[in-house]
Amino acid sequence: MSLELLDARPTAEGMAITFGTERGIQRLEGSPEEVARLARAMQQVAVLGQVNEHEDVWLDAVAVGDAIVKLGLAPGGQTRVLITRR
Repeated sequence: MSLELLDARPTAEGMAITFGTERGIQRLEGSPEEVARLARAMQQVAVLGQVNEHEDVWLDAVAVGDAIVKLGLAPGGQTRVLITRR
């Protein structure tokens, strides 16, 4: 799944982030710590994706507000993203 950052804004409790995905628009709201952890995890997955040629695996799951964002790798240097609501 592709993931494109469309918008990021501060809120009274933290941040609201809007992503465009293959499944449509996804809006996440979370604390500054949750958003920072997601950003770090996304950077790590992007780096590892460049060297992955054969593996299909989930690497991390990050809680952001009422959502869980799973990040992983797919063969051919692709990344995987799955956003679910709790």
